[in-house]
Amino acid sequence: KTGYQVNARILLATYTDNQRVIIHVKDVNDEPPYFINRPLPMQAVVQLNAPPNTPVFTLQARDPDTDHNIHYFIVRDRTGGRFEVDERSGVVRTRGTDPFQLDMEYVLYVKAEDQNGRVDERRFQSTPEERLSIVGGKRAPQFYMPSYEAEIPENQKKDSDIISVKAKSFADREIRYTLKAQGQGAGTFNIGPTSGIVKLAKELDFEDLRQPHVYSLIVTATEDSGGFSTSVELTIRVTDVNDNAPKFELPDYQAHNVDEDIPLGTSILKVKATDSDSGSNAEIEYLVSDDHFSVDSSGIITNNKQLDADNNNAYYEFVVTAKDKGEPSKTGTATVRIYTKNKNDEEPKFSQQVYTPNVDENAGPNTLVTTVVASDKDGDNVRFGFVGGGTSSGQFVIEEITGVIRLHGKAISLDRDKYELNVTAMDDGACCVNGDATIHTSTAVVVVFITDVNDNKPVFKDCGTYNPKVEEAAYASGSTVSVHATDEDKGVNGQVKYSIVQQPNQKGTKFTVDEETGEVSTNK
Repeated sequence: KTGYQVNARILLATYTDNQRVIIHVKDVNDEPPYFINRPLPMQAVVQLNAPPNTPVFTLQARDPDTDHNIHYFIVRDRTGGRFEVDERSGVVRTRGTDPFQLDMEYVLYVKAEDQNGRVDERRFQSTPEERLSIVGGKRAPQFYMPSYEAEIPENQKKDSDIISVKAKSFADREIRYTLKAQGQGAGTFNIGPTSGIVKLAKELDFEDLRQPHVYSLIVTATEDSGGFSTSVELTIRVTDVNDNAPKFELPDYQAHNVDEDIPLGTSILKVKATDSDSGSNAEIEYLVSDDHFSVDSSGIITNNKQLDADNNNAYYEFVVTAKDKGEPSKTGTATVRIYTKNKNDEEPKFSQQVYTPNVDENAGPNTLVTTVVASDKDGDNVRFGFVGGGTSSGQFVIEEITGVIRLHGKAISLDRDKYELNVTAMDDGACCVNGDATIHTSTAVVVVFITDVNDNKPVFKDCGTYNPKVEEAAYASGSTVSVHATDEDKGVNGQVKYSIVQQPNQKGTKFTVDEETGEVSTNK
């Protein structure tokens, strides 16, 4: 009410705090145990005279659960009780004093149980049964894998490592490795005799028909000092690398006599490129550099726009590109030339739509007025005339071949400011076969402006009526008479100015005349 304004501001403050919360996740015993023994299948040897409690093998199992309690068991015994397993350590030992027979196989089926992981009242979580083969005396080495496989690109470096194989000697002897090719590929790979590392010995080329894409090899492990040997299959697959660019069958493709008026989307020619690679590396898509045309996946080129034989020197030249789908992709190119066949589809074009020549009003017969020019992009000959037909219009004539416009050869009377002529240009279809079946015509306007000539003098038509009088005491600058003259010319040629050419033979200038109005006045 007093006229003062009071502003009140309320500040709201929000306070936050952070507190770290630690959540402990309690493990639930829900994972079964599994054997980690390698190589598989499980194999061992036993000395023929091995005394009781001689260890021959150790079972090893793991369980992801934190509270696991693993125990080992013989599930089925095919040895007649000749072996037992320590339930806690997994060590398999001999039993009894009878000697073991040479080369005889003793088979046990074993498993591991997690006795903290109960499935039901009678069963615990356990591994599947595994077969343990124990041979009396000696046995051949065992590879850690039943077979080996590797995949390498064709550009793998020579002498580079491909794969490592390993075999176990049951006699604890050094093992020597050898490599042999099955079928093609001998000498392509070699193996380290003690390391078991397989290396590439020759350059590879996936596209070389003499080289297989899959190499089947046999690796043999032989114990030193004439020991046992064993073999395993090694399969090496060679994969394609995008190392070849697409190649066109021809460097230059041409199509001749293509009508310029073909419908859009018409097939014109087909290009073809191939790629020596395989798979996606050999899949090709095509591109063209001229937007008048397009190309599909099969290499067929069609027109996107109407062709024009009157431009581009009657042919189109562009580049077609073949691009494969490798990573990164490679490309190849070829040149395409399409030669078009002319059609009479263009009308003559005047050099300008309006011509504005000037002609003097006193011009005589056959006076040159102007020359109209027209050309036809099809290359046709052009004939000139006036709209309505013929080569004459009033006092004007036009030459059919040259387009020259003149006044006619008779008496001339140019009594207007301008004359407007409508001229035509017509082609004759001489550009191409059956071109005269379709004739084209275009028009232009010629506006002839008539220029005035100064051939008339001013005339005082009312001269006989002038009879001015002035009293001898009249004041100076008094008007005595207004004279008027006319000129039949036009423009500046018809403009009149007045002057006094003779005064009374007395001292001083007695009279003056206004040069614009013709008014004569006293000067004294």
